[in-house]
Amino acid sequence: MTPSNATADMVSSPPGMPTGSIPVLTTVVPEAAVSQALRAALDAQAQKKMDWMSLESDLLLALRPEMERLTTELVRVGLREAWRKHTGGMA
Repeated sequence: MTPSNATADMVSSPPGMPTGSIPVLTTVVPEAAVSQALRAALDAQAQKKMDWMSLESDLLLALRPEMERLTTELVRVGLREAWRKHTGGMA
């Protein structure tokens, strides 16, 4: 493969992916111009995101006691092992 072919392969888009530049909105789209279907899809996506964030919060809250227990045990075992190494294995 020649260097120019390698560059072309890296730049080519996956199948089905539009090519060209990405358009940039330069004006505000009036709310009336947004279809009800698009608005509903955006609202559904926002709700999904809120549900995921809520799930994250619930999981962290439920796991907190176990994480604290594991962290305490890790610190305790680590410091005891460090002390054994420091003292050459004596008490």
